[in-house]
Amino acid sequence: MSHEKGAKLNHYMAFLRVAVDGYEAGRISGSVYSRRLKAPLHFATTKDLLLQIEDLLDTQDFPRAFQRKRTFAEGKAPKAPGRPVAPEEDGRENMDAETVDMARGKISTFTLNVITRQNTSWQGYLDWLDGADRLAFNSDLELLSMISERLELSGG
Repeated sequence: MSHEKGAKLNHYMAFLRVAVDGYEAGRISGSVYSRRLKAPLHFATTKDLLLQIEDLLDTQDFPRAFQRKRTFAEGKAPKAPGRPVAPEEDGRENMDAETVDMARGKISTFTLNVITRQNTSWQGYLDWLDGADRLAFNSDLELLSMISERLELSGG
């Protein structure tokens, strides 16, 4: 699906390709590729992966969180809800479809699609590139469990 300048984000172009390059003691490292990004997101730990994806979802407001975050820190007012922000609106180019499609991890690769964000968590599905069945998840904890279980079984 083409992504024209000014087009709004949608679930068809919003998936994230996660290339896992390292896995040790339940911690993964690698890179995230997507048409919603201008450059890959590199992560060194599982926590780093989650925080960077959450920041991307918040920045682009897609999918929109069902609850707004509260903060008591001075100067850190929560973002007011608005429309989803397409990543190219700042004038820079997104990753092209071929770059995203060709991205592969040294250990494993999967596609992550966060469809909703309810109860301060993510819901969506996970597709391993080796053709395994699509897995639905109802929380980021469940997602992490699925990833760890799969990498353990494959000897990641």
